[in-house]
Amino acid sequence: MRQNVVVCVCMSMLALVSARVATATEAPVAVEEMNAVVPREFVGDLSQLPPVPAPPRPDYVHPMLRPPSMKQPPAEAAITAPAEALLMGPMPGPILNFAGMSKLELCGGVPCGSGWPPDTNGMAGDDHYIQAVNSSFAVYSKTGTLLASFTENQLWAGAGTPCDGNSAGDPIVIYDLFAKRWILTNFAFGRDEYSVPITPFYQCIAVSKTSDPVAGGWWLYPIQADAGPVPAGYLNDYPKFGIWNDCLYMAANEFTLNPDTYQGVMFASFSRADLVSGAPLTYAFGLLPYPANDVFTLIPSTAASRSPGSAPPPGTPNYYVNESGFSFDFLVRTFTPGPDCGAGGVLSAPTFVSQQPYDYNVNNVPQPNTVNTLDAIDDRLMQKVQYRRVGDTESLWVVHNVQDASEPRGTVRPQWAQLDVTGGVIATAPVQQQIYAPDTTLSRWMGSIATDRNGNAALGYSTSNGVVPNFPSISYAGRLAGDPLNQLPRTEEQLIAGGGSQANTCGGGPCQRWGDYSEMSIDPADDCTFWYTNEYYDTQDNGNVGNWQTRIGTFRFPDCIVETTQPVPALGPGAFAVAAVLLVGAGIVRTRWRRQ
Repeated sequence: MRQNVVVCVCMSMLALVSARVATATEAPVAVEEMNAVVPREFVGDLSQLPPVPAPPRPDYVHPMLRPPSMKQPPAEAAITAPAEALLMGPMPGPILNFAGMSKLELCGGVPCGSGWPPDTNGMAGDDHYIQAVNSSFAVYSKTGTLLASFTENQLWAGAGTPCDGNSAGDPIVIYDLFAKRWILTNFAFGRDEYSVPITPFYQCIAVSKTSDPVAGGWWLYPIQADAGPVPAGYLNDYPKFGIWNDCLYMAANEFTLNPDTYQGVMFASFSRADLVSGAPLTYAFGLLPYPANDVFTLIPSTAASRSPGSAPPPGTPNYYVNESGFSFDFLVRTFTPGPDCGAGGVLSAPTFVSQQPYDYNVNNVPQPNTVNTLDAIDDRLMQKVQYRRVGDTESLWVVHNVQDASEPRGTVRPQWAQLDVTGGVIATAPVQQQIYAPDTTLSRWMGSIATDRNGNAALGYSTSNGVVPNFPSISYAGRLAGDPLNQLPRTEEQLIAGGGSQANTCGGGPCQRWGDYSEMSIDPADDCTFWYTNEYYDTQDNGNVGNWQTRIGTFRFPDCIVETTQPVPALGPGAFAVAAVLLVGAGIVRTRWRRQ
């Protein structure tokens, strides 16, 4: 959330207790179809956009605070001491490792960055990689060459919509792997003389007209977010998206302002067919009010693969997941959309999926050579929630920040889990889960997890502690599908070591905002290559002025097999074979053929 106002979240203890009781009886919630939105059209080359002056806005970004948690810290007897690290071999090293955007770098003639934190995220497509920060996007080739960088306001300039010139950040990159189209989204609103957001509030959704995001053109859809079942004046903070084989799904935390008060979550479905064709957009909104519902930072699932054996089976509902505010559980709901993702859609009541207890009062993270600490933004779920189907097993992969519950309180750690949703049945216990702590000295937070076509998993995150040389850095760890459950036993790999701590001031005090999220994604072209992006500081000089940098890296497990069917002349006319290509490092090292 981008604003500089006093935060106050108030609720009586009676209401909180009532909310916990209510979660056991939550009912399904229907959506309301909204008036269709006709898109504006962008025609041109994103690498040639003229500069657009950045509008006045606060440079410091504080998060809208979550509602008070009612979870009780676990008793000492429930605390699981960190197990001795189980090491079963190395993580693969980076194939590509290149610089992403930085705060003071120019995007379209103006600085790429617009505050703290950068909210770094990105996704790989078939032919490109797109990264986002507050408040810009950058398009790269699959070899790491920068092809275009531009601000949110440049993309929307002159469209004649409320999104023009009102960029407010919280950017998200989505790749529609089924249609081979790009979706770039951010929220937008005007501000009063005190820089406080004013209604109406918009979600700006830009959809590429072709698979070429640079010169292929875009459809621009301005969506008023405080409309229909969402009351006017409800701000759509922290929006999250998931791509599926029927709709584009969304959710956002809803706040009223002055004072900031959490009201619940909006959820939505948008017609993919309309988005990719530039048709008037059919879509529907719903609202889960709080405290009647145990919900905060609700995230829809994203399909990781489009292949027939890996994509969600036709008719599979989307899954929405959040971290409970009252118990140690993941809450999983299904969203069954209406026709064309409009009227008739229903979000189910939640299924509670158990998790290992932890201390939810997440400390800030220390850095070397400064008393300034970094915000780990509580125990909310991190994006994106990935759906992966391997054989007959369907899973959701999730991660969030937790605190070591021992005394004295220790490091911040990621809790990751694999949730079973095979056949649309949500299991009440995870397939596996772990509070990842290969040591007790480094904090690891701001995680993002993904899996490849074999079910191998990789988790990326930030690391730091108060001792040189452990400046905020970027690392990743993982597991092969056949490794022992509840473990990331592949040795942690560092994508890049930070060279400085964040020591600048913002908002009238030490700048503690780090990321709201990072992103691990899978390359849809081979369903094997992981792409990860996060933030760091390369030098202390940049840390002193808050000129953050970002990094983009790729890696791949050596056992990942890519199968392609193609003609093989040696087998005779009309003969085809399936090539099982074993990928190691950056190249193909072995090809096995079988006749078919």
